Amino acid sequence: MKFSVQQEDLAHGLRTVGRAVATRTTLPILSGVLVETNESYLRLAATDLEISIEAFVPASIERSGAIVLPAHYFAEIVHRLPGGTVEVEVQPDQYTVQIRWQRSQFMIHGSAPDQFPALPTAGGEPELVFRPELLRELIRQTMFAVSSDETRPMLTGVQLNLTADTAYAIATDGFRIAYRQGKLLEQGTVEETLSLVIPGRALRELNRLLAAASASGDLFLDKNQVAFKIGETRFFSRLLEGEYPRVLELIPREYGTILVLSTQEFHDACERAALISDSRQRSQAIKLEIRENTLIITSNAPDVGQVYEELAAEVEGDGLTIAFNARFLIEGLRQIDTEQVRFDISGPLSPSRLSPVGHSDFFYVVLPMRNA
Repeated sequence: MKFSVQQEDLAHGLRTVGRAVATRTTLPILSGVLVETNESYLRLAATDLEISIEAFVPASIERSGAIVLPAHYFAEIVHRLPGGTVEVEVQPDQYTVQIRWQRSQFMIHGSAPDQFPALPTAGGEPELVFRPELLRELIRQTMFAVSSDETRPMLTGVQLNLTADTAYAIATDGFRIAYRQGKLLEQGTVEETLSLVIPGRALRELNRLLAAASASGDLFLDKNQVAFKIGETRFFSRLLEGEYPRVLELIPREYGTILVLSTQEFHDACERAALISDSRQRSQAIKLEIRENTLIITSNAPDVGQVYEELAAEVEGDGLTIAFNARFLIEGLRQIDTEQVRFDISGPLSPSRLSPVGHSDFFYVVLPMRNA
C-alpha cells in the first residue's frame, strides 16, 4: 500500500475517528485505526465495539491495501508534521509503515487488517434525512439527564422517538426528566413510528460530529445498530435493548404554584447557593421559599456559613417552601435559552417543572428533596 495525502486532511480524519478508539481494552487491535485505500480516498475506521466511526479522506493512491496502525502514535505523528503532502508506504508482505514528508521520515509497526472487527454498514436507503442542527439540540437538551447507574442500563440512554414529521427525545435518571421535541426531518415523513434508545456516551460523541455538519444527514437502522451519515463521516452505535420506562405518564398535569422569573438570575443564584450547601450531604441541597412576587433561595453549611438571596418573580398560586438538589436545578436551567423561565410546582414533595417562557418544545421535570 502506498499513498500521498495532505497533512491537514489526514490529521482531521484521525481526530474524527479517534473518538471511537478503545482506551481500556483486552483486545490490542481495538487501540488501532484501520487505514484502507479505496479508489481516490482513504477509509479510516476505529471502534471500541460500542461505538464505531469511519471517515473518508481524499488521497492519491499509488498502491492499494490496508493496515491497522496504533491510533495514538499515528495521530500524534501526523498532528506534529508541518502542512503539505505526506507520503505513507507499507512495505510489501510486512506491516511496517514509513511516513515521509519533505526530507524526513518516520517508521512505525502495524497489524494485519483481517484482525480488525467488521464495522456495521450504512448502505441502501436511509430511514430518514434529518436536520443536524435540530438533532444536536435534541441531544444537548436531554443527554445531561441520563443515568450513570449501569444496573439500570435503559436509563443510561436517551430515547429518540420519530413519529410522522416530528421527533422527541426523553432522558431520565429516576430523579428528573428532560424532554425536547421538534421537526427533525429535512424532508418526507416516517411511515412507521420509530423508537430508539441510544447510549448517552454515544450521543456525546455524535454531538461533536454534528457541530461541524454543514448539510443534512442520513439515519440508518440495522438490527440493534443505528448509523448516522454526516458528510464524509459515518457514526455507528449499538442500541440499548428493552422497554424504556413510560416516564411522561408520571408528570403532574396541575400545578398549585407557578413562577416566572429571569433565567440567568435564577441560574446564577442557584450556583452561588450551591457553594455554601452542606458538604456533609452527597447532594447540594438548597431551599426555595415562594412568597408574593419573591423567590427566596437559602442554603446552610454549619462548618462554612449561610446564603440568603431574594429574586423578583411573578408568582401565581400558593406560597410554599421546597428543597432541591442545586445541581439538578442548575443543569436544567442551562438548557433554557429564553430570558425568562417558567417554574411550575405541584407541591413540596411532588415533581416540579422548568420550561422556557413562550416555547413548548422543551421541559425539565425534577423531584424535590425530602430531607434538606
